Amino acid sequence: MDSSTIWIGILPVLVFVILESVSGKRVALISAIVLAFLELIFSLIVYGAIDELTIIGFVLVGIAVFLSLKTDNDLYFKLQPVALGLIFAAIFLVFYFVLDKPLLIVMYDKYMRGAVGNLLDDDAKRFVFLKAMHILSRDMGFWFILHAALTCWAALKLSKWWWFAIRVPGLYLIMILACIVAIRSAIASL
Repeated sequence: MDSSTIWIGILPVLVFVILESVSGKRVALISAIVLAFLELIFSLIVYGAIDELTIIGFVLVGIAVFLSLKTDNDLYFKLQPVALGLIFAAIFLVFYFVLDKPLLIVMYDKYMRGAVGNLLDDDAKRFVFLKAMHILSRDMGFWFILHAALTCWAALKLSKWWWFAIRVPGLYLIMILACIVAIRSAIASL
């Protein structure tokens, strides 16, 4: 993963918040959807494909921008990450509790087993890693629900800058916290 990947999904939100401060909602919303579309093109050029989650995210942004422009209310745009977070939560919860397939273990087996290679030669390291992935697969849906609730609250009650802080850096902080909790739990089960 290179540094450009980190900006995927963040740039339209950042530009929205900045442009809304200086030029108004309409310009900010149109700029956000244009940047979201350019991110799709970027993914296609750099990675050779556009995954389903990127498409779902783009469609949700498109619907949110349309509704926000139609009603002259940016709340729909601010609630888009809530919908996306709830979709992610549902995916994790269904995989774990309904399909009995921890999603991160499935992804590890499919995409990362060869890449991780020598890092997990030690049995204890492998056990902690896989146990942490299992715990994260179980709990990540709840972490996404927490983030969606915080983002919804921020969209309804706080300024656009606080909304942005909870929406973007807040998501990364929640993911880091989720990983710390899962790793500590995995180590404790040794």
